[in-house]
Amino acid sequence: MRHKHKGYHVPTISLIIPAAGLGTRFHQSSGAAFSKSRRRDSKLFYDLAGEPVLARTLAAFVEIPEIREVVLAVSPGMRSEIKRVLGRAACQKIRYVTGAKTRAGSVLSALRRTSPSSEWVMVHDGARPLVTTAAIRQLIRGSVGWDGVILARKVIPTIKRVLRSDGRIESTVDRSTLYEAETPQMVRRSVLIKAYKMNPCALQATDEAGLLESIGARVRVISHDGWNPKITTVTDLFLAESMIQNSNPTCTRTGIGFDTHRLVPGRKLWLGGIAIPSPKGSLGHSDGDALLHAIADAMLGVIGRGDIGEWFPDKDPRWKDVKSGVIVEKVLAESKKTGWLPYHVDSNIILETPRLGPYKMKIRRRIARLLQLPIEDVSVKARTREGLGAEGEGLAITCQAVVSMKRIQIAEGDIRKRRS
Repeated sequence: MRHKHKGYHVPTISLIIPAAGLGTRFHQSSGAAFSKSRRRDSKLFYDLAGEPVLARTLAAFVEIPEIREVVLAVSPGMRSEIKRVLGRAACQKIRYVTGAKTRAGSVLSALRRTSPSSEWVMVHDGARPLVTTAAIRQLIRGSVGWDGVILARKVIPTIKRVLRSDGRIESTVDRSTLYEAETPQMVRRSVLIKAYKMNPCALQATDEAGLLESIGARVRVISHDGWNPKITTVTDLFLAESMIQNSNPTCTRTGIGFDTHRLVPGRKLWLGGIAIPSPKGSLGHSDGDALLHAIADAMLGVIGRGDIGEWFPDKDPRWKDVKSGVIVEKVLAESKKTGWLPYHVDSNIILETPRLGPYKMKIRRRIARLLQLPIEDVSVKARTREGLGAEGEGLAITCQAVVSMKRIQIAEGDIRKRRS
């Protein structure tokens, strides 16, 4: 079934993402690359320039109107984590199936759940996060008149044929006709179903093109010069991170935040989202959390969006007694929209009493959760003024924060909205 759109026929496509692999080679290669708090059950959940690998993989397909549905083949127990990293809105558009032991088995499970109204099926590896929207559109344009079409790169290295166990070279392979098969691979749904039925070894196939070839279907290559790696080892992840950052002219920025509040009886003392036992608390329109206010101001400084006084004015009753964690969450959401994410926080709390030693770890944990950071990337330091000034006399609390943020890629549609 095809729909007409602006004078040409638009194919209807179901996108399948096989994502049930164990990532054994990735975990074997990780060694000491990640601290305990940064280890994930699947390589698809590791951070890549500010976003989980799987989120980046899916982002390239958001701008493709021909894709009518997404079917994700995952291992049992992954759904809750996927919903956490992708967000509720994105997950509402995804249909889930339980993956199989092999890639082809997972694709077959997903294929059975695709809509019969889809003429085409597009399959893309969950661990290929650098595919571009332009390459996907090129693939769709190249599908006319074929049973299948795949993204591929010409083989560049010299290839040797070795048939002996001692490593002796038999010959040098002519590479002029060789291509590295990648994904996405786009095939006619009816033809792929036929290939699974006709090929007794279908569940061992390594890609959809191979399945179609086995029944004599016509498949073509769409060559490209981009870099579309599959994240197989930790080295691949680090190389992809460097590739993304080097493609951005300015990759990191640092913001500074500062806030002072009077200390008065009858108020709670909130610091970093934690209530600290104290005879005095911060006076303010909100809960008076000077530390979170300083952090939020630092983030607003990075993205050039003014300060918290402009965003949360004390004349607005909506922010009366609001928890400052809400302020940080709203600023973080704005940062993501503009393409920036925090990766490190350093802070000072200047307060005479009470002593904060017993509470610093709790404060760090709370800030880490608010900013979605590992706790080792959050620093909280406490100091006194030795009886000097308003802080030293117990009349005020002052907090300073330095927040380092890195640029992230965002969808093309979001970029257009910001520019307009």
